[in-house]
Amino acid sequence: MANTVFEVILVGDSGNIARYRPDPLMELLKQHLPNAHPSAVIFLGDNVYPNGLPEKGDRLRADAELVLQKHHEAVKNYAGKVIFISGNHDWNKGKDDGFDYVIRQEKYLEKLFGGENVYLPSNGCPGPKEVPVNDGLTIIAINTQWWIQRGFRPIGAKDGCSAGSEQEFYALLQEMIDRNINKKVLVVGHYPIYSYSLHGGKFKFKHHLFPLTIYKKKAFMPLPFVGSLLPLYRKYIGAPEDLSNLRFRELRKNLKAIFGKHPNLIYAAGHEHNLQHIFKNQVDYIVSGAASKSTYVRKGKYGKFALAAKGFFKLRFSPDQKTVVEAWIVDESNAQGKMVYQAELH
Repeated sequence: MANTVFEVILVGDSGNIARYRPDPLMELLKQHLPNAHPSAVIFLGDNVYPNGLPEKGDRLRADAELVLQKHHEAVKNYAGKVIFISGNHDWNKGKDDGFDYVIRQEKYLEKLFGGENVYLPSNGCPGPKEVPVNDGLTIIAINTQWWIQRGFRPIGAKDGCSAGSEQEFYALLQEMIDRNINKKVLVVGHYPIYSYSLHGGKFKFKHHLFPLTIYKKKAFMPLPFVGSLLPLYRKYIGAPEDLSNLRFRELRKNLKAIFGKHPNLIYAAGHEHNLQHIFKNQVDYIVSGAASKSTYVRKGKYGKFALAAKGFFKLRFSPDQKTVVEAWIVDESNAQGKMVYQAELH
């Protein structure tokens, strides 16, 4: 059994942080990097807006490099473990050439971090990638974007992937979780399994009347009746990045079945630009995608906490198997930020 506290900071959707001035969220992150005990910082995807890391010569390349450099600067003096996973924006928003974008980002980050393999799962593979932490905790990284990505998707040993098929991915994930049945297991991916926000099909009345505000907060062009078609489409059919998307629905169904067999499992994701803690079917679901944007969210039936504000979640795993979750947000009056939620996980 682990004999000390292990802390994990979950930072999602940080790709829109300030480029040319100190970013409030990254400054808050620096304040919370633990020194007294082992820990990890996990960036939950969408590390570069708007389109990941383009090839050299592209007009967006310098800006994208700067964003990644800002991430490195925030944790360069940090002694803990750093993990990046990929999101839809890192794959060029799911376009056919997205694989090239994600491989460029992986190699660029490895160069920034002195050759350390910080990008998981590697090679654009679906995963799962197991990261043993101690006798009481294991982290497993999965690549949720792989499942809905257009164009080339690596699979099998020929592409450097552990899973040779989708079914083998599920089998490997189940095997990893079974192997760690007496430990806490933290599974991290970019897309949430549950969400009470836009990608989960939850909208305000405003979004039906002014549907363009879904994408731009000040786009108040009234489209009564017709405007409801967009929220309803997003809820029941889904854009590629929505939880109702057919391919992602299949992944969610299988992950829920696997997760439900493990009483000590936490699933953490980004994607939604807010903070959510959801407890359903004996599994804790954390959504921590509010590093550089904030969007509408409601608490929902199984929600324990929900807030639209820039911030991140922290998980504290104790030697006695007690796990505490905290939500911290940017507070202009306090460099340490403001803790807006704390709970012991089930």
